[in-house]
Amino acid sequence: PTQAPRILKSALFTPDSGLTVLASWGMRGNRAAAGPHTESVIEVDASNVQGEVPRYLFGQFMEHEHNTIDNGLLAELLQDRKFEEGDLDGNGVATPWVPEERVQDRYWQLRHGQGLNDRYYVDHKIFYGGGASQAIQLLGSASNQASVYQINLQFGKDRRYTFYTYFRAQGTGKAFVEFDKLGGPVFFHKDFYELNAKWEKYTADFTAPEDTRHGRIRIGFKGVGTFWMDSASLMPTDNIDGMRRDLMEALRPMRISVLRYPGGCYADFYDWMNGIGPRDERPETWSTAWREWNSNDFGTDEYAELGRMIGYDGHITTNYNSGTAEEAADWVEYTNGAARSPMGQLRAKNGHSEPYNIKLWAVGNEAPNLCNEQYTDGTKLNDYAKRFHEYEAAMKRVDPSIRVMASSVGRPEWVRKMLKTMPVDLMATSIYTGHFGTVAQICDQNDFYQRVVAETLQFQDKLDANIRSAGTLLPNHPFFAITEFNSWWLPETTDPDYRLANALYFAGVFNALLRHSKYIFLAESCSLINVQGMIEVNPVAIKLTPPYFAYVLYANHTGSQVLDTEVNSSVVPWNSKLASLDAVATMDGDGHTVYLAVVNRSQDDPISSRIHLKRWIPARGAQVQVYELNGKSWDAFNPYGGTANVNILPKTIAIQQATISYRFPAHSVTVLEFKGLMAMPSP
Repeated sequence: PTQAPRILKSALFTPDSGLTVLASWGMRGNRAAAGPHTESVIEVDASNVQGEVPRYLFGQFMEHEHNTIDNGLLAELLQDRKFEEGDLDGNGVATPWVPEERVQDRYWQLRHGQGLNDRYYVDHKIFYGGGASQAIQLLGSASNQASVYQINLQFGKDRRYTFYTYFRAQGTGKAFVEFDKLGGPVFFHKDFYELNAKWEKYTADFTAPEDTRHGRIRIGFKGVGTFWMDSASLMPTDNIDGMRRDLMEALRPMRISVLRYPGGCYADFYDWMNGIGPRDERPETWSTAWREWNSNDFGTDEYAELGRMIGYDGHITTNYNSGTAEEAADWVEYTNGAARSPMGQLRAKNGHSEPYNIKLWAVGNEAPNLCNEQYTDGTKLNDYAKRFHEYEAAMKRVDPSIRVMASSVGRPEWVRKMLKTMPVDLMATSIYTGHFGTVAQICDQNDFYQRVVAETLQFQDKLDANIRSAGTLLPNHPFFAITEFNSWWLPETTDPDYRLANALYFAGVFNALLRHSKYIFLAESCSLINVQGMIEVNPVAIKLTPPYFAYVLYANHTGSQVLDTEVNSSVVPWNSKLASLDAVATMDGDGHTVYLAVVNRSQDDPISSRIHLKRWIPARGAQVQVYELNGKSWDAFNPYGGTANVNILPKTIAIQQATISYRFPAHSVTVLEFKGLMAMPSP
């Protein structure tokens, strides 16, 4: 516009001419045009509300063990801290602990845990918590000593750490703990003299003098007799109820509306009773789903407390595979029952008198999926329907106000057959795109970028197919709970860097979900921490990935109503069906702010667009607040501890009217916030 303010004029360039419509999708939606990057047109009708933004659009998914232990949500640094994972080496010491003789290169002195003056064994009769402890028997003189180590711990310079464990003794002597690194020096040593025949807790704090990936902890005894240790722990001192402080601080800006727990495939093998009560007394358990050990240090109470701290609503997936309807009903009563109910009394005994009021539940995970072999084929649907009704009835007898989701895996035919078989309130389903781990390594980043940003079309096609499959059987309310979605290529163990393309993918998925808002009850990204998560974690730092910033951008800058939005845009050079620009507008409840979210998928080219807000009057002296998510290059990623490569840049531009031009940078996601007032149409 000729009257555009100077700050806006300086950002414009002269567009090419010619605009030919090729394709369209969504609510009038986005239209792709052939040819070079012509000037695009974005029209938003502020008076035409297409639907409500789902309350649970910005949800997250947390697979219990993958996202909580082993450098996840929990601050715990020790593995097998309860000495219950078995003696795989046959040396009398719980794996991954090692005996002193091995560390001092005297391993030949041990034979099945028996040394010259000592004996190591895992004791399954005497223990503090769970079902085992580490025992050391010292023979001979009072000067003899023996200890166990855990190595390859990562410490951060000047970080303070808190240690504790429980000791018990039958004999005379002392216990000690020591922290060092391979090759020395000793960072800290502390002796504990007052041991007795009862389990007692002993603590120590130390500050790491340097950064190291080769830290060690040594716990041992000196004297004569038999000594036990159990439920050892080592965490950064600044932990919050056993959870990482840096991670907690990163979660709050995400404004997570709902968090699914405890999985995933893991949910269908999880006994929730193992995850309640004092954490140091809970058993470690073997995960059939992922063939890993779980300390059960993060359970129902911690999940509910985390929700209280960062503000999400609960969504629990019950164990369909190895559990029962009665166990699921007990779980509902534990979370929602009054303190006088049997399970409510147990919750109160565990220190939580007030109910958690978790209202969203699912029966099983991905019913037709291989995680649950008894219904991998569609002929088993009737079996699932029967058991679903048993679960739902038992759970609702405890709390009639809960909503119970049936389980699917994104297969349209399963959805259609299930709706024909039984009434369903909500349908939990997964929508994944990408290569599903079939790629051994990402070698061509150019190909990766182009495929990933185009996968929003796959997502939309799969979502449309599920909606169409329901047909006239679709309930008259938001029905689909997208409990897992992601672009699935490689785990972070193979290619640890989530790149800018993934941020554009998530932005495109959010736009697609908003255009289909009347069908969507919730959407939960898989996953929150690690395993292609929003946040990656190592023992001393976190990585805020590009998708993290896409999530933060939308969660904080999306209104409550979806507006009619139309986009005319050229297509990207590598895909004739993919528009260069993808946009959707929302408005807040009072009608004073319009949020326009725009994805420029172009790898190299900025795109100028004319933006017209119909039936919208800008506020006097209004400025448009702009939030631009971008990177230093189209394949940019963030390292651990840094966000300079990919981040959100805020700025403002002044406007005088409801039509402006804006230049969207290449490979970017931009939200423009317009302040003003909807103009009523003429009578």
